[in-house]
Amino acid sequence: MKSFNLNWRFIIRVIGSILGIESLFIFLSAAISFYFHEWVFEYLIISGGICLTTSILLLYMGSAFSKSSLKKDNIGKREGFITVTGSWMAFACFGTIPFYISGAIPSLADAFFETMSGLTTTGSTILTDIEALPKGLLFWRSLTQWLGGMGMIVFSLALLPLLGGGASQLFDAETTGITHDKFRPRAGQVAKRLWGIYAGLTGILVVLLYLGPMSLFDALCHSLTTMSTGGYSTKQSSISYWNSAYVDYIVIIFMFIGSINFSLIYFFFKGNFKKVLKDEELRWFTSIVVVVSLILTVTLVSDDIAQGHLSSLRSALFQVVSIISSSGFATGDYVAWGHSYSIIFVFLMMVCGCAGSTSGGLKTIRLVVLSKNTINEFRKQIHPRAIMPVRVNGSALPMNVVQKIVAFSFLYISIILLSWLFLSLTGLNLEEALGASVTAISNAGPGLGQNGPSGNFANISDVSKWYMSFLMLVGRLEIFTVLVLFTPGFWKE
Repeated sequence: MKSFNLNWRFIIRVIGSILGIESLFIFLSAAISFYFHEWVFEYLIISGGICLTTSILLLYMGSAFSKSSLKKDNIGKREGFITVTGSWMAFACFGTIPFYISGAIPSLADAFFETMSGLTTTGSTILTDIEALPKGLLFWRSLTQWLGGMGMIVFSLALLPLLGGGASQLFDAETTGITHDKFRPRAGQVAKRLWGIYAGLTGILVVLLYLGPMSLFDALCHSLTTMSTGGYSTKQSSISYWNSAYVDYIVIIFMFIGSINFSLIYFFFKGNFKKVLKDEELRWFTSIVVVVSLILTVTLVSDDIAQGHLSSLRSALFQVVSIISSSGFATGDYVAWGHSYSIIFVFLMMVCGCAGSTSGGLKTIRLVVLSKNTINEFRKQIHPRAIMPVRVNGSALPMNVVQKIVAFSFLYISIILLSWLFLSLTGLNLEEALGASVTAISNAGPGLGQNGPSGNFANISDVSKWYMSFLMLVGRLEIFTVLVLFTPGFWKE
């Protein structure tokens, strides 16, 4: 097999553009720091300058490639996979700089872990005193989740016309899933619509949280991390710091919204309620949330863990939506509730929200397809000649799509099991290793044992932190986009 030529001009220019956008948001964080008269201001300016300089250099390097040998439209799936993975890695590396050079997080492994956890909206943290972090860094930490929630490539598609013919390849590589509702004809137009909805909902949430007990700064940061289903908080005790039913229910509503396919939210605002109500994935997702929340409410009352029925319902509903949305906010510690609760929440971490949402995990739609495909296999035992396609929303899925879902699910479970073994060899006990594996690949946030909702990942080894950071990226880009780069066939024509 012979090698092939990649369109490096396109790849380098896109990564350079991404870093240029990142530098603007670092400067925005510097403005927040300047407003609060913080010492970290100069480090944020330096970090933004480094990022901007690198961006300019990459854009110059990209333009230096021969335009005649690398046509603008000569962009395929390989360029898409490399560009998306490279952009996310570059964003994480340069996003680490403010934490590291300021000394706020003096360990490089810790700083990169915190940044990658933010960017992939995982929400796992190594910080043991979040309130001690300057507001400029807290804001940057929240921004990484907001940008990563909808996706930096999607954000770039909404702003950068230079992507041209490669836009659809990048869109497909970053927003992987089963199907995409093409409610607008071009990827750039789709991206603008998605980000418009995303930003609009974030703005509404800022107002609602500010009307409660939160300050404007806390409301802004929590809005960024709630809509992105990321889970970073400005307080060590997370949402429980406010002990407010109003805050809990507002956050529950918007975590749930963040878990819904954003194309459905678009159709909802267009008045197409019928399409939303008939969506099979949304009905399954809602049913899981309702059923599990009711079961946990009953068990919390019977086990006398929470005080009263309403308090139990509120606690159960918040934790269920927080985990299944992959947000990871905490108002209680399910690890302290007992092992049976931990098992339930591990299952929720693995399933998570809907395709096309900001949540991580296997996605509910794959659970739907796997369930229907399994039922069909039982029916075929009785009627072996029958043709029984898997139908979703009344439409038959092509067999290659079903096969890809089966392959993805097998790979997803296999990675969890292998990571469980690997992390147990790095010093974590079996319970903590399982929790770390599931939470990293699912971008969920809290783990098990000492790494649960009331703990953090500060005490795990640097090897574990680097490995979990890699798992977070693999999970956020839904496995194939990253791992395909490690296959020999990828680099052959």
